[in-house]
Amino acid sequence: MDGVLLKPKGYHRALQETVRLAGISTGFGEVLLDDGQIAQFEALGISSEWHSSALCMAVMRLEQYRERSSKLVPFNLDRLFEMIAAQPMQHPALARGLSAIENLAVEYNVSASLVRGLVAESESINQSPTLNTFQELILGSEIFENTYYKKSKFQTESYLKLYDERLLSESMAAHILACQQRPDYGVAIMTNRPSSGPPGFAGAPDAEMGAALVGLVDLPLVGYGEISWLAEQTNQQAGELAKPAWQNALAAILMASGCSIEACLEFIGEQPLAWPVADYANLQGSTITVFEDTPGGMIAVQKAGDQLKEIGLRVTVQKIGVAEDAAKRRALLDQGAIVYSDIGQALTEIKCGANTF
Repeated sequence: MDGVLLKPKGYHRALQETVRLAGISTGFGEVLLDDGQIAQFEALGISSEWHSSALCMAVMRLEQYRERSSKLVPFNLDRLFEMIAAQPMQHPALARGLSAIENLAVEYNVSASLVRGLVAESESINQSPTLNTFQELILGSEIFENTYYKKSKFQTESYLKLYDERLLSESMAAHILACQQRPDYGVAIMTNRPSSGPPGFAGAPDAEMGAALVGLVDLPLVGYGEISWLAEQTNQQAGELAKPAWQNALAAILMASGCSIEACLEFIGEQPLAWPVADYANLQGSTITVFEDTPGGMIAVQKAGDQLKEIGLRVTVQKIGVAEDAAKRRALLDQGAIVYSDIGQALTEIKCGANTF
């Protein structure tokens, strides 16, 4: 979704404001997180602002406790980025970020206990200061209160509504919806954005707001709400099932083929050797195309494709990267993707039956 279907200016602005406010609250001072630093987080597979905002606040605290001759230090993330890059890209993003900040604490000769909780609890609305700030800015104060049953602090409009810009044209959206109706095609949105989840799950509607903006609200959607629900049902951590995990991608692939989220859970929850291959024979000989602006989704889809091959379903994975930033383009090329500057250019290469986008 973000960086492919729409330009996540709302997320980026909210991230920058969350980091600025974190700097003030910690006594570090006002901090401007620039666009290049945001792109570097994403190129390194830290695509959730929940994680990157907490990591930024953790760096501020480490800098404050680090022994220096001067307390006046600039906000520099270069060493953190090096620490993240040293972690295996296939590991969950939160685990990679947590390991990186702990290693940075050791290097700075500061106790990791001062910052570990900030990052480890970055997905907890009850524990994380950065998450509370970020989600209120993203959703707007009214939706924030109705979603989390917490009092707002800022009285703000939704940054998603104020700043997000669609990258997918109306005509392209119409073609995608037309392809979804064909028996030989399937389409789903896979995103790490918070989402409402299945009926009865108390998720946040970030992903649905994005789908509405680009005219794809009727497509199957697998967001963090659906993944969190799957995690609850299987007694796992949501971060272990989200991109770059194969479970996230396989859920999207199955939902694109017409499978319900409940059926996806039953399928994914079983051991691969027990999977009902005959029920998904429509995937035999298929091409699974992923459009991504960060490596995590591509890794997830490749893993899912490998899982399907192991049970006898012959599938081909096609990786399409969408990015303008040089660091992100390099990261996508490293995953074996064909990289385009925008989704319109990418979709012109993909055919739906006799029609070309």
